[in-house]
Amino acid sequence: MINAPEQSVPTVSAEELAARGFRYVEHRLPDSTLKFEAIPLTEQEYLHPEEGYHMPNSTFHEEIAGDARDMLTRRYAADAATLVLRDVNIYWEDPELEHNCPDVVVIFGAQNKDEFRESFHVAEEGARPSLIVEVVSPYYRKADRVTKVGMYERAGVQEYLIIDRRRYKGQLTFQALGYQLLGGRYREIVPDEQNRILCETVGVWFSMSEGHLVMEDAVSGERLLNSRELEARLREEQQARETAELRAREEQQARETAELRAREEQQARESAEQQVAALQARLAELETGRGA
Repeated sequence: MINAPEQSVPTVSAEELAARGFRYVEHRLPDSTLKFEAIPLTEQEYLHPEEGYHMPNSTFHEEIAGDARDMLTRRYAADAATLVLRDVNIYWEDPELEHNCPDVVVIFGAQNKDEFRESFHVAEEGARPSLIVEVVSPYYRKADRVTKVGMYERAGVQEYLIIDRRRYKGQLTFQALGYQLLGGRYREIVPDEQNRILCETVGVWFSMSEGHLVMEDAVSGERLLNSRELEARLREEQQARETAELRAREEQQARETAELRAREEQQARESAEQQVAALQARLAELETGRGA
């Protein structure tokens, strides 16, 4: 019996796996041992990932998605009915729509906000995402910028914000663009003169500055701080307090030193005055004695 030649499996580089995302498949070898092989995700698997899939990622993707979730979570920390999720599968009530796993989701009218969730089922929860934020994965740019627009429109997501980083003609560019549901159809949100996108659902201006996400309150104009900025501000405030306390201690010490010097000078004056008075009294006695 002639054994069929073993088919070679094309080797996929670590860089490609990181760019495309991957999942593991199990192979049983002739000696019955198991081998796990990482294979790249297809576009459909990227759009509708299952548990155990490793999604494409980068430091940029991690920072932007992390900052968006961080700032939105803090913004709604006191709101018991607003849920902010990251990398959680969303199952739509439309049976013809497969689930998605957005980078960041904001859901109003949620129940049991602090409940542990591995997924979110719109029909069971009685609430749907109002805002979805996606950071474009370069290998799946069309999926993020085109395909998901149609999906989220059909799912009834009120606003869809996209953050894209790309190199064009040697220039690295950053873009924030968004869509808003009007009359059941998505309309592109027109940026203002500062290239900011207003997401009315959360009342926040979104923009990019030097490769970093900027979020500003639409009413007050106040910039929302991410954890790094908040920690830096707290450190600065702590340092300012410590500097002020040190200055106050130094000023107090200077006052005490000045008061001590003043008391010593007062005592010296009083002692000198007493000595002068004693001398004058002695002189008076001497003169009285001579006169007698």
